[in-house]
Parts: sequence; C-alpha cells; structure tokens
Amino acid sequence: MSKKILIPLAALAVVGLAAGTFYVLGVPPFEKHGEIEASKVCESLGDSSKAASMLKTVLPKEPEYSFRDRVTGEHVTQQSDAFRSDCAVYGEEKALLSAGTLVMETQPADSWANYSLEDGDEARESFAAGSGGFITTNNTVAIQVPCAKAGTIPGGEYSLRVVVDLKSSEASDKVRQGLKDLAVEAARFAHKETECNLPSKLPE
Repeated sequence: MSKKILIPLAALAVVGLAAGTFYVLGVPPFEKHGEIEASKVCESLGDSSKAASMLKTVLPKEPEYSFRDRVTGEHVTQQSDAFRSDCAVYGEEKALLSAGTLVMETQPADSWANYSLEDGDEARESFAAGSGGFITTNNTVAIQVPCAKAGTIPGGEYSLRVVVDLKSSEASDKVRQGLKDLAVEAARFAHKETECNLPSKLPE
C-alpha cells in the first residue's frame, strides 16, 4: 500500500520542481513579466506613481523595462525657448514608447498638428487638452499647451508641444486613453518646470 502512494507523490514532486524551474527561466506558459517601478519612471512623465500606473496600462508585457530621460533648457521667464524633455522606454530588446516636450511658437491647431505628427497620420481624432489634442490611428498623441504670454519670449506667444508615441499600431480603447492621460501628465510636468505664465487648459 505504501509503495502505491509514494510513486504518485514522487511524480508530483518532479512535476512541481520542473514547473518552478520553467517559471524562473521564463519558459512558456510562465513568461516573466517585468515590474514598472515608480522610482525608475522618467521624471518628465510627471507624478511617478500615476505615470507608472499609466505605463502598466499602455505598454506590452516584457520581461524587463528600462528608462532613459533627459530634461534640458531654461525657464520661459528667462526669455528662453530652449526647454526640452525626452523620455524613452525600452523592453528587453526594443523601444516601446517615447515622450518628448519642447517650447514652440503658438500655432493654429492644424499647423502644429501637421508639424508634430508623422506623415500619413491624417486619420486622427481630437480631444480636449491644452489648446488642442490629437491621437492618431498609429497611437501617437500630440498636445499643444499654452505656456508663455506674448512679450515673455521674443516673437510672440509660446506653447509647449508634447508628443507621446507608442511603438505599436494595435491598441485597445483603454490603451489609447492611457496614452492621452500620459501625455497630459507629461504636459503638466513641463508646464510647471518651465514656469509658464499662461493657464495650461489641461484637464484636472
């Protein structure tokens, strides 16, 4: 009787050990999913906890994630349009998402959108953010945000141009909303960082 019990138990132990090994190694169906830690998220994406939550919504599953961030330039109150931020998010082997902001002269909606978006991105929908926001079928979000009133920087009124680009052509409505939210948070960070003196018109 004892032998009949011990054999199945031994077999179960072997199966359990193999399953644990496969999980650690990331062998299907136990692919390893990397964690997006708030402490490692790009500063230029704004509130780190919010950004991490949004990134978990929009990014594809990867074994690991890495971030590269650069924020340069001066405040607009120093009569400078040199501010720029660039954030790049990578998976294990490829770029997953980019987010960039710069200061530019305020332009009519169609003009700045055509300048900000890639060729062939005519298929786009607008949404309320700043003085105008767009998201394309290729999952690129662009927002123009009022920043410096006329006379602050030589040349007239200036705005922030924020562009977030997900390197994937397929996305659910939830992912597209997450991209919009991410762009708004990046715009909010830049608006504060550059000491803009015009209301941002960003959603609360």
